[in-house]
Amino acid sequence: MRWHGAFRRFVLSRHYRFAREVLVPHFFDALTAYALELARLGLPRAREAVAALRELRTLPLPSFTGEVEDVFFSIQAQLSEHWGEEVAGAVRRGLSRNDLDLTVFRAYLRDRTLALLADLLRLRREAIRMAERVRAVPVVLHTHHRPAQPSTLDHYLLGMEALLSRDTERLFRALANVNRSPLGASALAGSPYPVDRNRLSALLGFDGPVEHTLDAVASGDYALELAFALGGLGASLSRLLTDLLSWAGRGAFVVGEGLSQGSSFMPQKQNPVVLEHARIYAGRLLGGAGPLAFLNHNTPFTDLNDHSTGVLEPLAGMLEAGEAALELTRAALEEGRFVPERLLEELSPEVLASEAVDLLVRKGVPLPEAYRRVWGALPGLRPELLGVEREELLAWMDLQAFFVRREVLGGVGPKARAEALSRAKRRLKEDRKALAGLRARVRLARRWLQHLQPEEGQEGAEEEGQVEGKEHQK
Repeated sequence: MRWHGAFRRFVLSRHYRFAREVLVPHFFDALTAYALELARLGLPRAREAVAALRELRTLPLPSFTGEVEDVFFSIQAQLSEHWGEEVAGAVRRGLSRNDLDLTVFRAYLRDRTLALLADLLRLRREAIRMAERVRAVPVVLHTHHRPAQPSTLDHYLLGMEALLSRDTERLFRALANVNRSPLGASALAGSPYPVDRNRLSALLGFDGPVEHTLDAVASGDYALELAFALGGLGASLSRLLTDLLSWAGRGAFVVGEGLSQGSSFMPQKQNPVVLEHARIYAGRLLGGAGPLAFLNHNTPFTDLNDHSTGVLEPLAGMLEAGEAALELTRAALEEGRFVPERLLEELSPEVLASEAVDLLVRKGVPLPEAYRRVWGALPGLRPELLGVEREELLAWMDLQAFFVRREVLGGVGPKARAEALSRAKRRLKEDRKALAGLRARVRLARRWLQHLQPEEGQEGAEEEGQVEGKEHQK
């Protein structure tokens, strides 16, 4: 067929190139799983199709020439040429590109999301390690862009890790929706053959099937949920990066030499550009969610390119941006160092003014009056204007005393910070275990698909998938 030049250039060639680069293994996985299920049902030539698919996947797929419109038909053409039309046609019984493509897309997004989660866990681990390295190093934190109260670097970093742990939770929740198999839904009404969709799901390492066949091919919410979870991660990262840039701007945080650049004109400059580039990628995460929502807006509830092929490349771009933002941020923390004396430049009596108010209140002064007295004693908090002895004020305003008085859950007190560190390590350990379970299930399913015989593949993969699932739930 002669395709129109514009359609060939902007649709067929583009989609084929993308699929050939990243989706081909998932196409072979899905087709092999489906052929295994047809073989279990005893349909003719299905076992031969399984063997043919396993052999064909080891060969390179031709580039786009226009003779076939997509990767699926390219695989079909290769099967027909080398194994005959009956074998090629065997795997197509009851199979539509609707359920096949969406199964492939979800498997690809699952793998990319699992990889991104691993990157996120590595960043959290580095934040925890840095919190241990800079334990008890004082820093003045801001509210509304002005110096507010003293804290410590480990207190700050553990707070950021807590935020990133919730981004991890959101990505796990989004992944739970992505990790559902549409295979067996056929065009939209379900396969005319009695395929076991739970078996198909287990063979491919999914958590289970998308239960309703129309929902399986018509819904785009799995992509939206993932996009908005990625957008939230981008927002979290941008806040950390903005703080690091602020500290770097006054020499309180120094990035590694291999992550900075000099100036083409000013020889004294060493610019912390890695933080800027990481923030650019974080911004791409934020910017990517909106277009995906529009791709679902005002579309009928059925199979459409808008929320199938339409969302795949934008999501792939977001996942790539997420990987870059996470890895650059982790490298900046790993190779960077804080300069304590620069951090303390903002420490002054003014940032402990609330402590002076508290001292007066504890001595019986009504809080409004205490607030007015302290405000009137600024700058410098002159003891004679507060009505307290200088020695008493200095002892009360001591920085370590400030920290010790804040032994509340999540506070900046030494014991509270130690407990926060333990909680962060425990959260990270649990998330790493959950991720390892998911990745093991996918690897196991892929191994079954690629190496076992048809009669072995069904029950074995299902049993192992159930074991991995139980381990993941523990």
